[in-house]
Amino acid sequence: MIKKHLVIYALLLIGCSNVVIASDIREGLIKINENLNSIDKSIDNIDKRIDDTNKRIDDTNKRIDDTNRRLDDSRSYDQAILIAILSLMAMILWDRKTALKPII
Repeated sequence: MIKKHLVIYALLLIGCSNVVIASDIREGLIKINENLNSIDKSIDNIDKRIDDTNKRIDDTNKRIDDTNRRLDDSRSYDQAILIAILSLMAMILWDRKTALKPII
């Protein structure tokens, strides 16, 4: 009879320890899951910040492209003004030569 009680007590002890271990494992898994969820939220926040930074970089690139276009336009205006000045100087020199030539 005592052996039966000891066997039953041992089985109950093993069964209870398994329940305790299972509940500890379950609690640990719940904590791990919560930690993973918080990590996912952090990664999402980082993704949003990266997207915002990419938008800012794209905006900066557009502004640089606009500035480059303006510079190209101003260079063509500068070239036109230089050509006009050189043409005027050539005209003045040509006129000066013809004015100093004798008529006959």
